[in-house]
Amino acid sequence: MIGPMLDQIFLGTFVTLASLVAAATFWWSLTHSIEILDDWMRRPPRPLKSIIVIAMVTVWSMLIMTVGVWLWAFVFIHLNIFPSLEEAVYYSLVAYTTLGLGDVVVPVEWRLLGGMTGANGFLMFGLLTAMLTDALRHIRRIQHDLSD
Repeated sequence: MIGPMLDQIFLGTFVTLASLVAAATFWWSLTHSIEILDDWMRRPPRPLKSIIVIAMVTVWSMLIMTVGVWLWAFVFIHLNIFPSLEEAVYYSLVAYTTLGLGDVVVPVEWRLLGGMTGANGFLMFGLLTAMLTDALRHIRRIQHDLSD
């Protein structure tokens, strides 16, 4: 009984770490892109450019979430937990967003992975909130520097 439980915890930890490493990599590339756009954002029309950069950050955030959801879905498919990719993606999305509708559930013997999917999503939402805040702070700092 302990063996399968530990296997799920180790697998869930590995998948969570992989999704966080992917998110950090995406975040690094986004930060680099924003730095490249710094001079462009300082030229008029600045408000429109701020909106464009905010939209870019939002799309990037959605991409990061999508990667995490698909990563979990592929784990569920690989373990034959769900009969179809659509069901695995749907469950991953519902668990990852901590919505937890309950219309599709993992079998009892895999329920720890379901909880870890939710925990991974919860961590990711915190990370993405920090990322969005940092990007907005950077844009605001540029605008403030120009108004002085």
